[in-house]
Amino acid sequence: MLFSFFTLVVIYYLLTITSFKSRLLRKWISGEPIVMIEKGKILESNMRKIKYSLDDLNRQLRELGIFDIEEVEYALLEVSGNLSVLKKEKYQNVTKSDLSLKHNGALSLPIEIVMDGKVIEKNLTQKYSMNWIKQEFKKRNLNMNEIQYAVIGTNGQLYVDLYKDTLHPSTEIK
Repeated sequence: MLFSFFTLVVIYYLLTITSFKSRLLRKWISGEPIVMIEKGKILESNMRKIKYSLDDLNRQLRELGIFDIEEVEYALLEVSGNLSVLKKEKYQNVTKSDLSLKHNGALSLPIEIVMDGKVIEKNLTQKYSMNWIKQEFKKRNLNMNEIQYAVIGTNGQLYVDLYKDTLHPSTEIK
């Protein structure tokens, strides 16, 4: 039994290495994406081959926020089972470059400074030091024990959430 197990592990390892180096073998082992919609037309023959129904197609389109199949130019069923969609040009989202808007600078990952009322010291930097944090909280008339969460967002702005917010949520869980 152990010999069988190790034989399978070795075969898997060898196939992994060879498929990494050979695109043909990788395509044979893993498969390739299947076109479901091409130029706005549903390819029933491809769907039939893989036993994929229109209900499946519509469900995955809805999961991607597409409720009208008219919006789709191309749809591919990936090897992972996910649907990749290219919308028709008139249905694509507008970007800043489409509007010729300037970019305000480089974005960065958010930096969590305070979580559950405690400073996360490993996230402190020369720019965002303990003194800087204290100054920012002082500007906002806040004490450290009032703050539940504080994060420096992707645009460099400090976001602070208090333990006792004065808001009354409309969707409060009871």
